[in-house]
Amino acid sequence: MIARLAFLLFLSATAPVGAANLATDLSDDEIAITSSFAGTNLLLFGSMGDSEPREGLDVIVVVHGPEQPMTIYRKQRVAGIWVNSKPVRFDNVPGYYAVVSNRPLEEITTPQSLRRENIGPENLVLISTDEAELEEIRELTGAIIQNRTDEGLYITGSDAVTFPAGSLFRSNIEFPASVPVGDYRVIVRLFRDGEEVDRSTKVLTVGKRGLEQWIYSFAHEQSLAYGLVAVILAVFFGWFASVVFRQR
Repeated sequence: MIARLAFLLFLSATAPVGAANLATDLSDDEIAITSSFAGTNLLLFGSMGDSEPREGLDVIVVVHGPEQPMTIYRKQRVAGIWVNSKPVRFDNVPGYYAVVSNRPLEEITTPQSLRRENIGPENLVLISTDEAELEEIRELTGAIIQNRTDEGLYITGSDAVTFPAGSLFRSNIEFPASVPVGDYRVIVRLFRDGEEVDRSTKVLTVGKRGLEQWIYSFAHEQSLAYGLVAVILAVFFGWFASVVFRQR
């Protein structure tokens, strides 16, 4: 990490005056999920490569996790009984989504730009191929975003990017214990007076390690065998518990 930071300092010192030459890095390129994993923070740091005063410069960081399908059922009352309505499936729900910046997004650029680039949870476009009214899609999208926010999987921070010195900036990105495995896109955007002038994209990998990785791979690659083993173990432990309680 020290070597990476030194490299960014070198870039900042050698950049032409007034140049916007974005360079970024992460404190780690991989998050390993083990049995003791309880969440973690990664440090994102970078240089804007601009030796002039940074007035007019802003940074927005978007971390977009792997997309997952999700089916939503709405409750409706039929003949006095609450039942599930017709399901609505979304095909591209991010398992994790974070957007952090040095000040509120609406102060950095226009609402049109934020919507065009899907910056901010409220600007996420979730795709559904099921037949549903537009208003229903909007309501369900809002519900998904709120639930993921409550779970700590969708994160926003309007003052989470700081400038410790000159053209250098940094931010701590929080990942909860329930963070899904997969590849994450880390996009850093540099704005000058409301216009995007540079961007940097990196890939962060979140994966299981040790026994968790073996079980995960076994369950996904040998699903039938995994199911049989689970049934056998359940029967065995049920029998073993009954024997213990009879002896007592």
